[in-house]
Amino acid sequence: MPVELDNAVALSKALKQYAPELAKETQKEIAGHLRKVVNQARGFVPSDSPLSGWGNAVGVWEYRAFNAGLIKKGLGYSTTPTKPNKRGFRSLATIFNKSASGAIYETAGRKNPQGLPPAQRVKKYRNGKFITEWQMDKTVNKSANPNAGRQFINALPPLVDSQQSNSAGRRTRKTKGRLLFRAWANDQGKTTAAVVKAIQASNEKVVKKSNARGEIAFRARKAD
Repeated sequence: MPVELDNAVALSKALKQYAPELAKETQKEIAGHLRKVVNQARGFVPSDSPLSGWGNAVGVWEYRAFNAGLIKKGLGYSTTPTKPNKRGFRSLATIFNKSASGAIYETAGRKNPQGLPPAQRVKKYRNGKFITEWQMDKTVNKSANPNAGRQFINALPPLVDSQQSNSAGRRTRKTKGRLLFRAWANDQGKTTAAVVKAIQASNEKVVKKSNARGEIAFRARKAD
């Protein structure tokens, strides 16, 4: 569940200034909650490739070949605030899937449930004459098998929407996945609630320590 935290960065700085031990304790508590989600996601990684060809990929696909160990290693979390995005928002805590094969397993079929359409022969004008060549851009399936994309996606588990029907936020294809998104759906908002509660508790403690009620105004609300 997306949650916006007002002045959370200021709170983080105040924690380090007035209560460094509390800052470490809070980060450790948040990490513990995130770790549960990541560990569950790692449990969803199959030991063998869903398709034998993916496990033995060569050429341009070699670095994206299925490797259960690398996928699990690429699933992780961070309690370090990110840099502001274009809208000025920061993520105070994140979970991520950073391996190429892990990203493919996580999201394949989001945009094209039946795979990319097969390449077509197209006419192009080049060097003063028309020539016919195969379309070879990112919008088409370049495999000799026109059904390769559909077969690949059908071999994978179904995508799971991390945004449940009663969750805040707009549901799009970007909220669906097979590893972290599936684990987040199973979590049903428990981790979000626990993280917000931990930060709120820290806010109360640091306000008492710093005597800065007017300086730190921490609030949490559901994002649109």
